[in-house]
Amino acid sequence: MIPTASQSSGTAVAALSPRILWFASLVFLGVFPAVVVGGLFLTAVQDDAVAMDFQQFYRAAASILRGETPYPAGVPQATWGGPYPYPPLPALAAIPLTAVSLKAAELMVMGILVAAALAIPFVLSVRDWRCYGLLLLWPPVISAIQTGNLTLFLGLAAALSWRYRDRLLPSSAAVGGALAAKLFLWPLAVWFAATRRVGSALLSSLIGAGLLIASWAAIRFDGLVGYPERLQKLDRTIGEDSYTAYIVGLDLELPSTVARALWLALGVGLVAAVVVVGRRGGERSAFILAIAASLALTPIVWLHYFALLVVVVAVARPRLGVVWFVPLAMVVTPGSGHPAPLETSATLAIAALTIALALRDSSSREREDPATAAADRRPVPAGA
Repeated sequence: MIPTASQSSGTAVAALSPRILWFASLVFLGVFPAVVVGGLFLTAVQDDAVAMDFQQFYRAAASILRGETPYPAGVPQATWGGPYPYPPLPALAAIPLTAVSLKAAELMVMGILVAAALAIPFVLSVRDWRCYGLLLLWPPVISAIQTGNLTLFLGLAAALSWRYRDRLLPSSAAVGGALAAKLFLWPLAVWFAATRRVGSALLSSLIGAGLLIASWAAIRFDGLVGYPERLQKLDRTIGEDSYTAYIVGLDLELPSTVARALWLALGVGLVAAVVVVGRRGGERSAFILAIAASLALTPIVWLHYFALLVVVVAVARPRLGVVWFVPLAMVVTPGSGHPAPLETSATLAIAALTIALALRDSSSREREDPATAAADRRPVPAGA
């Protein structure tokens, strides 16, 4: 039978479709993210906005080298460039970068953060190359790279804690180091305990406390007494610029005490969910809930904090899927600081949707047999 013209045309279109899809993937998930990252560096240099948060770490490290306190009194609070707000460990870690100028160090930090962003899915066994390009387009990841803060390093620590969850020392060291740098991932210690890794919960807490004490000792405990007050001042100064449930409550004109109670109830509820789900054997879902609890309970949340959703999505879905695209919607937000009420609510709704979809995918994976789960970790061919 001789094929008709329409049949021949349909066959040709079918043959071209994989090539068209491959080319579109290459352009939009390969070339375009590279151009965006390159443009981010160029724009940051032109606007003198390279790794702006890193200025605090660099100046604190320089103060330590001069034998001065990184916590001087009487420095005006500001969104950027104000007094150093972190424990001493990140400033001590930044000391090697003081060997170069501040501008050079800022560019180096941005480059390191790009590598950290890509390392997170790699550690979590994501081998679909399209996911790597897509995450570089996420507004919170772009913000984390441009501002030059700890978020992506904390995300990498969380990823390592999952990857090595059944090995006591590596997982505990990852979480303990994160706790000493910034306490806000403490729900991961709860996750350890809930999934019957009590040794990891205890050791990570001990490592975190030990590193914290050692880092304060390294600067002769300068600023330790006034540190809680410094954090309270930071919260009073810029806390209302945050993306939190508490701020949404204030935007809805709820009394402050009611808004704060609802915010705490949400966070405590998520921690309780970590315990319940973890005890029932859902370690993957419990891990995702622990990251969600970390985001929910911290009093100051800016856009770059949601870069931690890379960990959530990669753990739940190691291949490209709908959940990888959802955080792109955070383009509606203005970046760090001063979100309008609608922007705050939209950002939290997008984050909640991402977590919900990740939990759905996680539950599906937890029901799969080991062979099917292993198939998710195989690379995707270039033409797929």
